[in-house]
Amino acid sequence: MTNSDSSSGGLELLFANQKKYALTIPSKDESGAPSNVAFLVRYLCDNVMKDPRKDLFVLDDTVYDDEDLRLAMALSMQQSPPVAPTNKAIVDLTSDNESEDDDADLKRAIALSMQDIPQSAKCIEPTSAPAAHVQLSSNTATPMAQLTQAVPKSMPNTKQTSPTSNKFVLNRKAMEAERLARLEERKRKRSPSADQPSKQLLKAPTPAAVNKSTSSQSQSDPVPQYPRGAIKRTFATKFRRTDDITIDELLQASMVNIAVISSFQWDAEWLSRKLSHTKVKQHWIMNARDAETQARWRRDLAECGIPNLRIHFPSMNAAVGNAHSKYMLLVSEKKLRVVVSTANMEMEYWGEVRNDWQPGVLENSVFVIDLPRRVDVVVGSVEDLTPFGKELVHFLEAQQLDPLIVKGVLKFDFSQTGHLAFVHSISGSPSDTVSHPTGLPGLAKAVQDLQLDQVGSIELDYAASSLGAIDETLLQRIYFAAQGLPFTAPKAVDLQERFRIYYPTEDTIKNSLGGPDCAGVISLRKTHYSSPSFPAECLRDYISTRKGMISHNKLLFARGRHMNGKPFAWVYVGSANISESAWGAQKVLKSGKMGKLTMRNWECGVIVPVPNEKLEAVDLGEGGVPRMSVFEGTIEVPFQYPGDPYKGRMPWLQSF
Repeated sequence: MTNSDSSSGGLELLFANQKKYALTIPSKDESGAPSNVAFLVRYLCDNVMKDPRKDLFVLDDTVYDDEDLRLAMALSMQQSPPVAPTNKAIVDLTSDNESEDDDADLKRAIALSMQDIPQSAKCIEPTSAPAAHVQLSSNTATPMAQLTQAVPKSMPNTKQTSPTSNKFVLNRKAMEAERLARLEERKRKRSPSADQPSKQLLKAPTPAAVNKSTSSQSQSDPVPQYPRGAIKRTFATKFRRTDDITIDELLQASMVNIAVISSFQWDAEWLSRKLSHTKVKQHWIMNARDAETQARWRRDLAECGIPNLRIHFPSMNAAVGNAHSKYMLLVSEKKLRVVVSTANMEMEYWGEVRNDWQPGVLENSVFVIDLPRRVDVVVGSVEDLTPFGKELVHFLEAQQLDPLIVKGVLKFDFSQTGHLAFVHSISGSPSDTVSHPTGLPGLAKAVQDLQLDQVGSIELDYAASSLGAIDETLLQRIYFAAQGLPFTAPKAVDLQERFRIYYPTEDTIKNSLGGPDCAGVISLRKTHYSSPSFPAECLRDYISTRKGMISHNKLLFARGRHMNGKPFAWVYVGSANISESAWGAQKVLKSGKMGKLTMRNWECGVIVPVPNEKLEAVDLGEGGVPRMSVFEGTIEVPFQYPGDPYKGRMPWLQSF
């Protein structure tokens, strides 16, 4: 294979100031694979470059900067650079904020390109990595092309922008200086001192092995492990294992045949190491608002030829909507495992790390239930399902998933889900709000179905990782929905002592294991907090019971007593933060009736009540509600309660 290679912007210094070479290189590399840029660089180092400074091209005998090299070559040849995949090793922890003002991406007008770029070319902005983690757009994911490329872990971030015909001037000398500076920074990071830093980075050279599963379950798909459902904490590296679960224990990759996975953010390469595409048929439900991003994903998938993988994008408002739901349907020979979590499909959300000394930094929660196949081996009827099953199927149909997925779900037995409720938010303006209410009306209907209504007194404790433009009206709506009541001109309720919001203070984030650099997923905008209507008096500091961890949980705890004096308690675990984007916007009309419900996000969660036998032993006292300890055995409460009021301290804020 003949190749003409040229260097500029400083690279020619490594090649005796000769800018252009005509080379004949083998069509295949040492392993027999087709030659690629990585092989070309090795060939140049071994056969052309006389300069001893090999580490400007290669570090530790590994080509680590493929995109930079291709970009430099393309610039020197006056060509449009090839579209570079988003770094598969970089985790997007800059924003999991799905609130109503989350259009910050639209404000970032990135315009770097070469002169005379064809209109069909995409421009790539070379950026240097910040001190701790690289920031990506909140609604981007790892492109499919990376699943078939051996891209090293310590690459710089690349951002993809829309095609443009505008012309911009690129300072090549500055770009080369920036590249060399990044090289020195990576070399420094690869040689940590013996005294490890107290604030560890999410990004690290190589992944560390996760602790082996402590489960005694065999790999032959035995009796369902969670027949009536359970809530688990996510595993955290370096922390003592309690009532937690690893991503490997959850997926059971050795026995699963089909996996339907929904997430807001993705690390495609990491997930593909967990679930083999050659063994497991996979359907990914992804967040992509605009048609161009969706087309890019589909194009990458088609070009890579990855087997057994289909991607789907739920319909939503292209300007403000988000596919924020986080769930899995894992089908094996004898069971369907239904998972609803607060975690995205990236390793840090599941407590994994990229080295052997760093502890986990993020914690989440997971609901999991195993449903056996129907004994009659037929496709069941939706009408025969429990309310949990009916709402799950309705949600899947509303997302317009492949009908075969829904048909497959109906092959399993939902009889053990009668004590549970599936709560969803369907993006847009849902039409069937009577039989299948969504958002806060759906929460109220779920409370009624579980006979958790008829409330005499109730207290709410809501842990969230993102707070939108909330005010007392939204909290009142949540408070009434948690009682199974509609929000139609209710009596005003003093929420200060009845509704506690657990969200970390600035000091808690600064003192966490990951520090501020790992807190991009925690979101409260300064403009929202500064609003006179913001209910700051309800805030409590979220301090994890695993010291130093940052919470990405969305947990709503309800404790109270019925009008007949009997106690009750339940917990919601799911994707919904505290915002109208998550729960829906709806106003009371002058007539006293509720106006039209509008939903921005796709969300889902599960309500799990505390068993009656546990409640029978509760001593309420006169007019009291159960203590938080009532949840022992149902969920391991991950934060310290009742939680310290802020008392003048500031919450963790995003400045935009």
